[in-house]
Amino acid sequence: MVQEFYHEVAGTPIQTGMVIAHQTFGDMMRFNPHYHAIILEGGFDDEGTFVSIPFAGLHKMTQYFRRKIVWLFVEKKLINEEFAQNLLSWKHSGFSIDNSVRMLDRKSRESIGQYMARPPLSLKKITYEPFKGRVLFHTTYSDYFKENLHMFNALDFLAELTQHIPPKGVQLIRRYGLYSSRIKGSWEDMSYVAERAPIGWKAEHTEGSDAPADFDPFSDAEAIDSQTYKRAWARLLAKVYEVDPFVCPKCGSEMKVITVIQEPDEIKRILRHLVKVGRSPPGLDPASLN
Repeated sequence: MVQEFYHEVAGTPIQTGMVIAHQTFGDMMRFNPHYHAIILEGGFDDEGTFVSIPFAGLHKMTQYFRRKIVWLFVEKKLINEEFAQNLLSWKHSGFSIDNSVRMLDRKSRESIGQYMARPPLSLKKITYEPFKGRVLFHTTYSDYFKENLHMFNALDFLAELTQHIPPKGVQLIRRYGLYSSRIKGSWEDMSYVAERAPIGWKAEHTEGSDAPADFDPFSDAEAIDSQTYKRAWARLLAKVYEVDPFVCPKCGSEMKVITVIQEPDEIKRILRHLVKVGRSPPGLDPASLN
């Protein structure tokens, strides 16, 4: 999904890098499947120029991700199309994306890496009472649970824990693009990557690296303006909906958003007028406006 977004924004295929970890657990070991990802904001084109693409447009990215997942379930015959449409109509979809955490130094890289690879619980958070056969789970206060201490029956605790054991052979952390083992092993042959590599990598793979500690690895990057990646998400959403929302279905001209109306009464008033003048939207049942 991110690779498609980058290609659309840059207007040409670019090579980027990602590390993605799948986690099934939330606090107190509840089942809460989600991904953590380390994503390079941009990538290299065929000429070795780094194209900087800010990771933005999160609302549209969320909708794109949501629809890709739901229709994947349909293709896998896990749900039918009627149920898929029902899921897509929910106001609160359960899908969200956050990019508030930035990796700006070695310490933050280590902290995020450890967080992505952590197990479902910390032994420091649990206390076992063998006499009563109970497990006390201590954590920070949660607005979701309305508590910071939960008591498990020992067997219930084991049941909650074992649901997070992955099937045999399943890999929960994967590396893509420039961060994959295959590509990273050939960085020395990619001068445009090697010259921007972390200082630690240079010390191990090159002789006498003289890059300063505050070296900016992407100072000559080609920047992408915000309007460009907004249009890219519109094009990707069009692929999911199988219709371009910015092209008039009648004349084929490009359209632009003038305003967004959310008041139900105002929307019905406009639709009634369109029905009256014979210009109602396709598929609209006039009876639904009564």
